[in-house]
Amino acid sequence: MTDSDIHFQPLGRKTRPRPGATLLDLANDAGVSIESICSSLGRCGKCKVIVRSGSSHLNIVNDSEKQAIRDIDLIAGMRLACQAKILTEGNIVIEVPEESRRGTQRLQAAGRERITKLKPAFMKIVLDMPPATLMDIRADDDRLLEELSKKVRTAARFSSGVHKSIPRAIRDGSWRVSITIFRGKEIVRLEPGDTTDELYGVAVDIGTTKVVAYLVNLQDGTVMATEMMPNPQLAFGEDVMSRITFATREKDGNAKLQKSILDGVNKLLRRLSDRSGVNRDAILEVFVVGNTAMHHMFFGIPADHLATAPYAPAVRTAMSVNSAQQGIDIYPFGKVSSLPNIAGFVGADAVAGLISSGLYRDRHMGMMIDIGTNTEIIAGNRERLISCSCASGPAFEGAHIESGMRASTGAIERVWIDPSDWNVKISTVDDTPPRGICGSGIVDAISEMFKAGIIDSSGRISSSRQNVRVRKNGEGMSEFVLAFADDAETDHDIAVTQHDVQEIQLAKAAIFTGISTMMRKLGIRCVDIGRVYAAGAFGTYVDASSAITIGMYPDVPVDRIRFIGNSAGAGARMALKSTSIRDLADRLSKKVEYVELAAEKDFQKEFAKAMFIPHRDMSVFPSVRKP
Repeated sequence: MTDSDIHFQPLGRKTRPRPGATLLDLANDAGVSIESICSSLGRCGKCKVIVRSGSSHLNIVNDSEKQAIRDIDLIAGMRLACQAKILTEGNIVIEVPEESRRGTQRLQAAGRERITKLKPAFMKIVLDMPPATLMDIRADDDRLLEELSKKVRTAARFSSGVHKSIPRAIRDGSWRVSITIFRGKEIVRLEPGDTTDELYGVAVDIGTTKVVAYLVNLQDGTVMATEMMPNPQLAFGEDVMSRITFATREKDGNAKLQKSILDGVNKLLRRLSDRSGVNRDAILEVFVVGNTAMHHMFFGIPADHLATAPYAPAVRTAMSVNSAQQGIDIYPFGKVSSLPNIAGFVGADAVAGLISSGLYRDRHMGMMIDIGTNTEIIAGNRERLISCSCASGPAFEGAHIESGMRASTGAIERVWIDPSDWNVKISTVDDTPPRGICGSGIVDAISEMFKAGIIDSSGRISSSRQNVRVRKNGEGMSEFVLAFADDAETDHDIAVTQHDVQEIQLAKAAIFTGISTMMRKLGIRCVDIGRVYAAGAFGTYVDASSAITIGMYPDVPVDRIRFIGNSAGAGARMALKSTSIRDLADRLSKKVEYVELAAEKDFQKEFAKAMFIPHRDMSVFPSVRKP
């Protein structure tokens, strides 16, 4: 041990302390993954560590830490890694509790993709050209364009910069050359010989919390490899609004957000290339979808104005720019494209989901719900489609939940409570001892607590019945224990607190207010809904009956709920494969009406009713019985 090291136990990692750096910064330096989802603002309370020695080299405990950590734990040396900073060099020993470590996160990559006829934006044509002679001294470009027009009857032009490759490509191929054309109008590549079997693209779904990339062979439509990662912008904020706030307050904030996501996408491209053996220079297009803010940040479009009324997007129409200009590491004259947006908070990912779900073709009324930190809802049928966005927040990702965590190893994902004695059964991700509770688990828990009479319709935890699982915590707040420490991978019990219940009530109320507004606009009731398309990772793993019980989904028979997985990724793949799908997306983005919930006169009234479990007006949920 040197006279100045910081040691992370029990992981056996160490690094040199840097004055001014946080323990979270130094953990990253040492390769120690600590959970943190609030842009190091000290709000989520997930990065708790214990200073075992060397606390004199750190700053004093601040107000954020006092709010997030119990007094007894502060006395024991617990700190928030994002708030504890190095003041002076010296030996420091940090213990990283199991619940603060990131496990292997389960991210949803699969999604239902409807059969799409291949019609990619790029096509390759092989030309056999007559060689130049003293009797035929036409310029190479004239010769090439003339032969091309004979074969495909197109008036294509060369993309700027491609001219440099003309002489070598033609002569190295002995006057046989492969020409790559974008949308039938722009020649973007010349290669010697026949390379028509090499035609690749990548579809990318940029979510607020995760990014998924799919390498697609555009000759046959097969997905050759899939890679995913947490959105690197999480370091700047857990949701869209916090990232926009970062962009407005931080110098070069917009540039930092764009660089972060571009670096992340390029990292995924390298992984796809390594896994498949496809050279990145052979990839011709990266097709991107995301919500409007993610879209703007990716393309370097300032998104500051999306945080204030009237929330109008800067760009609605589909985009396509050169890959080199965008800073994406594929073929330099390739394209980076996107689907159109609908409104300030309903973006290209919602358009992609609409296409992959098939809702726009349905005769009966239906609804697509993609739950996340920002929940998008599109309702209607082939005659009329309306949409809205709900600020559901990050509670379903585990944020602001006392024992909350993402859906990674050890997260409680299912809960069953015996109403007779309140005994609990749980299942966890990867079937390991519990470390915390993820979104599907907290919805299950609150549904089961409601059905067992542990909480009433207002969400209040009952104290009328003596049970070892119902108690007051160290802060005097009521809570219900799901797993005791002896059975968990933590040194404390895993419980659902009164505050946790309120957080989920707020989130589900925001979602159902959107749902009820859509139904009112369409003049329908729950019974009229023929299909609910549940999209996204949360929609895939949450139990539909639990979601209905707490009033998050409309009260429809469970068999009417169809789980479509990562619908945004599926729609992105469809658009990558077919220009017909892109044209359809353009039409749909103009057809879908957008409803700004905040402008609805009954919004606050409906939100207040939706705060109850499942709803203050039980006629809305006739099949859900009060306990």
